[in-house]
Amino acid sequence: MGKIVLKNARIVLPNRIGKGTVVISDGKIKKIHQGKIFSDPDGIDLNGKYIVPGFIDVHIHGAAGADVMDNSTESLKTISNFVVKHGTTNFLATTLTSSKKTLKEVLEKIGELQDKDLGGATIFGAHMEGPYFDAKFKGAQNDKYIKPAGIDEIKEFIDIKPGLIKLFSMAANGEHDEDVIKFLKSNNIVVSVGHSGASFEQVQNAVKAGLSHATHTYNGMRGFNHRDPGVVGAVLVNDNINAEIIFDKIHVHPEAVRLLFKAKGVDKVMCITDAMCATGLKDGKYKLGELDVYVKDRQARLVSNDSLAGSVLTLDRAFKNILELGYSIFDAVKMTSTNAAREFGLDCGEIQEGKIADLVVLDENYNVEMTIVKGEIKYRI
Repeated sequence: MGKIVLKNARIVLPNRIGKGTVVISDGKIKKIHQGKIFSDPDGIDLNGKYIVPGFIDVHIHGAAGADVMDNSTESLKTISNFVVKHGTTNFLATTLTSSKKTLKEVLEKIGELQDKDLGGATIFGAHMEGPYFDAKFKGAQNDKYIKPAGIDEIKEFIDIKPGLIKLFSMAANGEHDEDVIKFLKSNNIVVSVGHSGASFEQVQNAVKAGLSHATHTYNGMRGFNHRDPGVVGAVLVNDNINAEIIFDKIHVHPEAVRLLFKAKGVDKVMCITDAMCATGLKDGKYKLGELDVYVKDRQARLVSNDSLAGSVLTLDRAFKNILELGYSIFDAVKMTSTNAAREFGLDCGEIQEGKIADLVVLDENYNVEMTIVKGEIKYRI
């Protein structure tokens, strides 16, 4: 790995913006020089542009015509090379509710490419979204494969490659789900409530068993009522839950997003895309797993019942949406990078000497101009 010097930059540190230079060597942030021009004739002059931590997407299904469920090396590389252009440096390849056979094959493929150099963003693991959901709250999950959770079957998924599954979404309201949650947690897997009709009390009990995450908050879950707080109420009030949000201004009203930020605090929320294969492509007909989807006006919907079917969002757009809601660039960094890095134990997510150099350069309008993954420039405008 070579040396990269990014000079004359606005460096977005955890609590302030420092003007100066970032030196990258051997894949890591070697040195941060603040308050002075660092002399290096070979350095890249950023002319006052921002350097922020690389975005981390823990819930993405596809992009640029490719789907994780394609079970294809080429598809995973396509996703990696698309999202890096939008500032994402790390992501969890996310599965859909499907047959056990298909899921095992897809997990094997993700495992082959986990932490490998794909030319773009790094796949740091898998997010299993399903198949243990409530059919009533299935959203764009295929109810043909929805079933109760079972430890024996989950063991088969885990045994494919230890350390592969990082996040597991489930309804968390079945008869034996608390035991399942304890088992997943004992295997260092973050457990998330999603596509769930659980009661407030059931979610609270699931948290006691080890659940600590919420899948695309508000969407695909029992909503809030003042006499029946439901899943949404439990997510809002429980400090042990980290909450995902699809901030595309379609899945959730911006003021409901603000409510989430206020209730949870910006340290407990992470923006995800839930992006599907049509992301980056024109309107038309597509597939989400086995289901038919149409995309029109930035909305992906099932042909069968018009339900939202993932999104065509990118994290650079979510970053801008946070700013447009009136939050600071520091808050935007937390909710697109730092919080996910902390939850999943990644050595990035902040600009700090010694950390992995997963970085993004943004212009004055917060457009992505350069993305650096593990100390290598993977995208430059």
